Amino acid sequence: MSNKNINLKEEDNYRLGQILVKIHIITAEQLKKSLEIKEIKKNKLLGQILLEEGYCTEKELIKGLHKQREETSIGQILIRSEIVTSLQVDEAIQEQQRTGTLLGVILVNKGYCNSEQLLDALQVQQRDNRLGALLLRENYINESQLEEALMEQQKNNIMLGEILIRLEFITSDDLGDILISQSRLMNEFPDFRY
Repeated sequence: MSNKNINLKEEDNYRLGQILVKIHIITAEQLKKSLEIKEIKKNKLLGQILLEEGYCTEKELIKGLHKQREETSIGQILIRSEIVTSLQVDEAIQEQQRTGTLLGVILVNKGYCNSEQLLDALQVQQRDNRLGALLLRENYINESQLEEALMEQQKNNIMLGEILIRLEFITSDDLGDILISQSRLMNEFPDFRY
């Protein structure tokens, strides 16, 4: 097990705009202009602004969202920090699929990382702890479904979970499961604060 710590500012490099610049879909200047527009139009999503300004296509935006989702998984955060290896994460994922145990708990139990390193990784991941991000990370919905629900939410000012259920992207049981998962995480690691 590595004694390394995670840089808690790391998440800044994994925001959607930064990822789109990193994978050469938009330029840094286009991101800067889009963020200036977002300051004025606070209810607009960055993705919507990028599309409206013609800086990227919907397909490119979805590619960026997918990359963001990959980069912000607990396993990837720990791998990038050189705390665990890809092989260790793959092994833990297999156990998670068999047992339903949280991935982080498996990594700690196997001695691949310690609780402090896991909590740091969770802090990096949980910078975006909104319901949509949680549902994406847990594979309940895909990026297109989230985008559609968020646009609907802006029009009608209804809670995201309710919209996702109305659109039949998730069931009320799915919503309950993700909230229980969030609660389990807080119980497993009581020192962690969202």
